[in-house]
Amino acid sequence: MNLYLNRSRIAGAIIAGGQASRLGGVIKGNLKINDGNSIIAHLIRQYQNTGIEEIIIIANDPNPYQDYNMEIIPDMHIGIGPLAGIESGINYYKDRCDAVLFMPFDMPNITAKEMLALKKTFISTEKPVVYAVTSAMKMHPLCTIVHCDMKEKITSAIDCGQRKILDVWEQADAGIVQFSCEKAFFNINTPFDINQWRMTEYEKEDLC
Repeated sequence: MNLYLNRSRIAGAIIAGGQASRLGGVIKGNLKINDGNSIIAHLIRQYQNTGIEEIIIIANDPNPYQDYNMEIIPDMHIGIGPLAGIESGINYYKDRCDAVLFMPFDMPNITAKEMLALKKTFISTEKPVVYAVTSAMKMHPLCTIVHCDMKEKITSAIDCGQRKILDVWEQADAGIVQFSCEKAFFNINTPFDINQWRMTEYEKEDLC
């Protein structure tokens, strides 16, 4: 029996975890991009451009995200990192969707093009998970679609002390989606990243 047979109903979840300690407490998802919107607002629009309307934000502190008028849910396991956010997202959707498309809140250049490529691969395969890989096999395990039937396996992995998302994906025989555009997956972690990003902002259609 293939537990992952149903795979067309895909919801969205933005992982907004982390303490932003390297940014002095700046909320990365609320940083403004070149169109005047925040990174999170940009991600929401890109989800909608793929046809995904049901979107949540996963954050243990809901206060910075109240203006988005979206459902905000906390990690089911506090203090263990983004794997707990993925667990919470699929637990939230497991009774009404087949899978969840996750994106982190610190990637200002991601567009519907990348999301649609992940969706296309996920729908056409039998893998329980697919995630993005860019040139030189650089992994982006948080840019992923996870089948909701993975919930118990992820919870079990957490209970066994696992914290690295890639380890869990490898154990699940996850599929990869290869992207040639490295710039689309640029992420912000430090003040240097912010400066680099703002000095090299470009129109989304000119990314690659």
